[in-house]
Amino acid sequence: MQRIPFSRHLVSLAAGALSLLANSESLAQSPMVVGIQKIAMKDASRDRNVNFEVWFEAVAGTQAQSISIAPILQAFSAAQNATPAPVAPKPLLILSHGNFANPTAYGWLITDLVKAGFVVLTPTHPGTMFQDLRPEYRARLWERSSDVSFALTQFLADPAWAARVDAKRIGFIGHSFGGWTGVSLAGGLYDYKQQLSYCETMPKKDQYCAGLIKDYNPQTAIEDGKRSFKDERFKAFYALASGVAAGFSAPSLASISAPMVFETAKYDTVLAPEGGSSLFAKSIPSAKEIMRDTGHFVYGPVCTPVLGKLALGQVCEDPEGSDRKALHVQASADIVQFFRKQLAQ
Repeated sequence: MQRIPFSRHLVSLAAGALSLLANSESLAQSPMVVGIQKIAMKDASRDRNVNFEVWFEAVAGTQAQSISIAPILQAFSAAQNATPAPVAPKPLLILSHGNFANPTAYGWLITDLVKAGFVVLTPTHPGTMFQDLRPEYRARLWERSSDVSFALTQFLADPAWAARVDAKRIGFIGHSFGGWTGVSLAGGLYDYKQQLSYCETMPKKDQYCAGLIKDYNPQTAIEDGKRSFKDERFKAFYALASGVAAGFSAPSLASISAPMVFETAKYDTVLAPEGGSSLFAKSIPSAKEIMRDTGHFVYGPVCTPVLGKLALGQVCEDPEGSDRKALHVQASADIVQFFRKQLAQ
């Protein structure tokens, strides 16, 4: 057997140590990858499918993919079916999507939130989503409140997921109808007939009111929506271009004490601010309003110029001078700052 000089052993060991150090530094400096797991559930009490996704920090070494709803919409990076990283419990945020949407539409925001130190849970709302639009559920908005509470309960009942979040630090984010959902979960009491009456007398009807009147069906069950859907597990709320505020009772809005922020899209024609976001901000004592010089769909993905507008119309149209990408950066920073403050230990 050939004998290797001791000096060469030292060189070999030193080279190996440097290689290990370089690899560990590379891993430490590599950007966080956001993981996604899909969970299918059914709320038997309502005979309603409530599927949801969990967004989290993936284990080191996970490979991300480019994800988008459609080729004409800007993609984001994340890893489907990833394994969660072994980390200490983090604050939890639940995001409720708007009508015409689904959780993937907010990937630009959710990935920022995960990278900022949150776990994000995103339930789907059958009847008011991109793949499933039904007029009766634009009336029965309270189904969304139950969807969120159900998803949260199921999530926290899973020991593996519950160990990864701090159940005392839970916040809520909603866009459009998702903002309505947040107010309902914060304690607002809603009356569909009151909202319908407001829409009928609205001088210049927004798209929601016009549709609500057009699709009115006296056979739609509404009495079950008058009860409270307040969920005490939520400590703070952030709403983006929310609406359908006129149907809430003034005393119930005045009684809400949880910290809330309403980002109002000044040129919103889908959910007019005077009957939605601005009205919420004026009626809830704990609320703050941030006015944005933009339209309702600015919180959706950035669209490919020309093709986006041709294919998706108003979903990709922003008022002149409105920069969707720049607003995403600002809104994301504001949301992170808000929840870091409100959900601090």
